[in-house]
Amino acid sequence: MVNDFLELAVKRRSIRKFTDTPVPREMVEYFISCAANAPSGCDSQCWHFIAVDSRELIDKLADAAAEAARLFYSEGYSGATPEFLHSREKAVSFFRNAPLVIFVFLDGTRFYDKKAVDAFYEKGYDYRGMVDRLGYYDVLSVGAAIQNLLLAVSEKGYGACWMNDPVIADGVLKELLGAKESLQLLSVIPIGQPKYIPREKVLKDKKSILEFR
Repeated sequence: MVNDFLELAVKRRSIRKFTDTPVPREMVEYFISCAANAPSGCDSQCWHFIAVDSRELIDKLADAAAEAARLFYSEGYSGATPEFLHSREKAVSFFRNAPLVIFVFLDGTRFYDKKAVDAFYEKGYDYRGMVDRLGYYDVLSVGAAIQNLLLAVSEKGYGACWMNDPVIADGVLKELLGAKESLQLLSVIPIGQPKYIPREKVLKDKKSILEFR
């Protein structure tokens, strides 16, 4: 058990290979409880999670992601060599190696100040344009939930990887998952017992990322 937050943050690493050991469902519920306590813009809690531990369904989802990547990159791209296409298929589908995969969706948000919304609309913005102009608070909210989830996974001795490449297959993945049409797939998180110890992470020098005024 990790008690120091910095120690936990340092310990958290991206894991891409897992053992076959199942992740208990009560552990999944713990991860999601941690995620759901993240801050969110306008207290929207604009996230939705679908956890998959069915080996058959995980394989179908991974196959669908690989096929979608192959189709996208092979059509209209002169650099679509067999090696490149294989690398893309692998990049979007390696979650098939995990005993648990959590699909993270953006759910709807509602801005708290109606007059502010009206001001944006009168200036020609739609709702998506307003949210983007105000700093992407919906997407950032989901990102905060994912970070909480990743730290909870690491705290309990599991490994995970924050994937976005599979979103290229969002339509077929949503269909296979039976997800509501209104949900937007943002990330895919494979989780399991790590099969290896990752190399040390090299961070940027603090002076290059922090300024005081």
